[in-house]
Amino acid sequence: MQKFRVVSIALVLCTLGWCAGALAGDVSVPKGELRIVDKSPHNWATITLNIFEHLMSLDHEGNLVPRLATRWQWLDDRTLEVALRQGVRFHNGEVFDAEIVRLNWDEQRRVGQPFRTGTFMNFKPGSRLQIIDAHTVRFVFPEPDGGALVKLSLMHMGNRQFYRELGWGEKHW
Repeated sequence: MQKFRVVSIALVLCTLGWCAGALAGDVSVPKGELRIVDKSPHNWATITLNIFEHLMSLDHEGNLVPRLATRWQWLDDRTLEVALRQGVRFHNGEVFDAEIVRLNWDEQRRVGQPFRTGTFMNFKPGSRLQIIDAHTVRFVFPEPDGGALVKLSLMHMGNRQFYRELGWGEKHW
């Protein structure tokens, strides 16, 4: 019985990573790029929400807070103007600006949201984006959309390299 307990404890410790190699510091450290091969939409939703930046996000109390957008203002019940953060660069040095927002808007409109929360998160047909200047965009909706800010908070901001090399959809994964 004593031998069974010792073997059981040793097995648990090894399973938890407390074997001789782990104690000696011989554990290999991951290096290089992270490559995801699991195509489950549940995994992709978690990964993308933690990797991509967004125009705004929700804080722990459910309030919208600025991210890549510094401020936003409804000009009327169908027109939302968004000021973009200046001085932001992607990991490859590419500048974040209104053209990048247009690229992401166009891709979001083409494929719907890149995660599967439902079609209610997509913008109505006829919704469009206008570039006012390099750091200001205007979203124009065909009808009032009370969920527009939350929808925009879920729209991932990828750069040109992302869309050129990866992009969204089954053809890219």
